[in-house]
This record gives sequence, C-alpha cells and structure tokens, in this order.
Amino acid sequence: MKKRIGFEYCKGIAGEEVPFAIFLNYSDEKEKSSGILGKILSRLLVREKMTLLDIGSGTGEYLRLALNKVRDLKEVSATLLEPSPDLARRLRSARKLFPRTVSVNIVGDAFENFTTATLFDIILASHVPLAKDNIARLPEIYLRMLELLKPDGHLVIVLRGKDDIHQFRTRFKTKIMGRDYYSLTIDDAEAVFQKIAEQLPLWIKKFSVKAKLHLPYPDDMQDVISVVEFLLNTNWKDIPAEIRDSILDYIRGRNGLLRQIDGFLVVRKIHCRKRH
Repeated sequence: MKKRIGFEYCKGIAGEEVPFAIFLNYSDEKEKSSGILGKILSRLLVREKMTLLDIGSGTGEYLRLALNKVRDLKEVSATLLEPSPDLARRLRSARKLFPRTVSVNIVGDAFENFTTATLFDIILASHVPLAKDNIARLPEIYLRMLELLKPDGHLVIVLRGKDDIHQFRTRFKTKIMGRDYYSLTIDDAEAVFQKIAEQLPLWIKKFSVKAKLHLPYPDDMQDVISVVEFLLNTNWKDIPAEIRDSILDYIRGRNGLLRQIDGFLVVRKIHCRKRH
C-alpha cells in the first residue's frame, strides 16, 4: 500500500489540478503572504553572498515570489530542502525561474535527516508539516534550526494564525480523527521561542497578514470538495456522511467565505560579543 504524504503533494491525473492548486485558485493568501515575506527578506538580505535555507520548499514558488519582491537583490546562496520526490522534481524544473542573483541548491530530504557543515544567515520554515509526535518535540526542532544559524542570523517561521481555516480544521479533523489531532499556530511557535529565550539570547518579532478563501459554493461543488479534501487531507468519500453534511452546513453558513491569517515570527540569534 502506497504511503499517503498529503494532498498538497499528490500528482494530478491526466492534467487535472491537484487539490492544493485548486485551493490557491480561490485564495489570495499566496500573493499577500509572499508580499510580507518579501518585505522581511528585504530587511535581512543586506550583504552579498548571504546564505539561506528554506525548509520544506514545496515547488519553491512561495520563496521565489518573495525574492522577486526584494529590491536590489544581492547575490544569495539558497539551499532548498524538500522531502517529497515529486515536489523536488518540480523544484528542479523551476530552478531557472529564480532571480538571476540567486544560486539554488536542492536537497531532497526531510529536516530531521538533514546534515550540513554550513551555517546560514537566514532560515525559512513556512508551514512545515509536523507529525503529531513531533509537536511535543517542537522546542528541540526549533533549537536545531537556531543551531544552524550564523551568529546574528535570522529564523523566519510562517504558520497559520487562529483563523477560520484553523477553526475549520480543528473542528472537522477532530470529528474525523477523534482527539488525536492538533493544529499548530504561530502563537504556539511564539510561546516556544519565548521559553527558549529564557536561556538563549533572542530577538523576537511577530507579524501577520490577512487573506480570504472564497469557496465557489454552491456553483462548483466539485472544486468545493477538492478544497475541503486539501484542508482536511482526507478523501471526501472517506468522510462519514453526517460529517460531510456538517461540513457543507458550515460552508453554507459562511457563504463560502473563510478568512485567513498568515503569521510570521522573525527570530534573531543574538551574538554576545566579548568585551576586551
């Protein structure tokens, strides 16, 4: 039996769009979120030949859109980490679309297996999916990210805020999976870093951007169902009928509109310089 790695990683069949692509058709999140990330990177990419690690790059489009918004982009050496073989292949095909000043190195591996002797000026971790057993290890995972930073380097975490999609997932994935589900938010990440900051000097700043998901309910139910499959990472036909009815009632009650919040946490590892 083939292991499922998430609807956002599934290939299209005979040219059909995958649920993640359909989701993007009805949301302005990508454009608004990449715009904020572009502003953040504009403040951080201030020297030639800086190094950047993108954890869970996907197709690379999110980082590429953000870099395209950086004015006077200097030379950047970017390592793009992507564990999905399908997405890594698409990433290699899209390498030539990155700005000409960006050299791209693609590594087909998960962060927990990633080893390197390189330290990075900037590490980006955008919506990195974590298994439930890894959520308890979040301080350990974030500490390892910090260890891969140069002194005074910056870690940029992007996660959903407590928006309508967070509530939708929590409500219905809990019904499908029972209590064995937890949706990580930017507030959770901030709490972890505030705790780490008690022992390690950190500068922490949080930002957010609002977006909207307009589901085409009831005009195109096929696309509505595809987006629900992406949000819940579950085949529609595998959802019990009473839960399917409850999902459609939820969407109908909001006229197909779900408000989104992308949260950004910028964490600088403060280099304590010795006095002479």
